[in-house]
Amino acid sequence: MQVHVAQADITNLPVDAIVNPANSKGIMGGGVAAAIRRHGGEEIQTEAMSRAPIAVGAALVTGAGSLPAKFVIHAPTMEEPGMTTAAENIRRAARAALIAAHANKYQVLAIPGLGTGIGGVAVEEAARAIVEE
Repeated sequence: MQVHVAQADITNLPVDAIVNPANSKGIMGGGVAAAIRRHGGEEIQTEAMSRAPIAVGAALVTGAGSLPAKFVIHAPTMEEPGMTTAAENIRRAARAALIAAHANKYQVLAIPGLGTGIGGVAVEEAARAIVEE
């Protein structure tokens, strides 16, 4: 497996799947999730919410609407929208996203800084959790 770190707008990446740092309800109200919904369309949130709840440590795959990515992997880092989170939840979300990507045979996956915005986890701590997974 190769890992590349880049500063980019995840909503513009032509990859197999992008990871949405979700909440268990599938509501895409803030941060990266809101950007994904805004650029890809309401159908992404509608599909995620119709299949919620999504446990922290689990993931679900939806279509990507009008994004260049083919799919969105919703991997909750928190149960309720707007909660703070912890590095262990980031680790669990990253693991769930990687398992979903492997199960669907995705070759190129884009993972944002899970939990670093609304979740309140330091970028370095979140990056370490993601890379270790």
